[in-house]
Amino acid sequence: MLWDESFQSWAQLGVSLQPSAKLYSADGVLLREWLGPFDEDEVLALVEAADSAEPGAAQASTGPGGDRFCRFATRFARAQTDAADYASSDADGRQRIVDDLRYAANAMDQTGAGDSGAAAGDLAAAVRAYVQVIVDSGLPDGVAADAISDEAAAFRSALEASQEPVRSECAVEIDLAAAPAVVLP
Repeated sequence: MLWDESFQSWAQLGVSLQPSAKLYSADGVLLREWLGPFDEDEVLALVEAADSAEPGAAQASTGPGGDRFCRFATRFARAQTDAADYASSDADGRQRIVDDLRYAANAMDQTGAGDSGAAAGDLAAAVRAYVQVIVDSGLPDGVAADAISDEAAAFRSALEASQEPVRSECAVEIDLAAAPAVVLP
């Protein structure tokens, strides 16, 4: 367990809420991730299975779930729409908006498979970078839009790449007009 006031470890590991857990095998293979509370018995069963399995085998048996991915894709689309209120929100509202974007993108990354999973991984990384710049710069108070243009372009590119896989797998529309430009002053 680690308390990191800077949240840099959260960004590196793709953690967006507490509690979160990641279980790794002795050889460093990610066995399972949990967002929110998790069952101790399930953790112990996975550890026992990993101890008796070939290296890397447990990862294949605990693959991502499509229903969960679609639930998080829906949450991301909603969070992205909510981002339109960023500039007019108070500090708590701004924090909620960026937390929702980060959480949903990270959760999509952790539950996606195939094309949608690859796109979700890129989207999560772009969201983390973009949100970090927003938070660090104190937007929307007096920061020019060009100060974050690289991160905004990467975010928009990741949104475009994830749009079709999310639509085809989940019937969820990612609105390219809703973000990232809406958080700029």
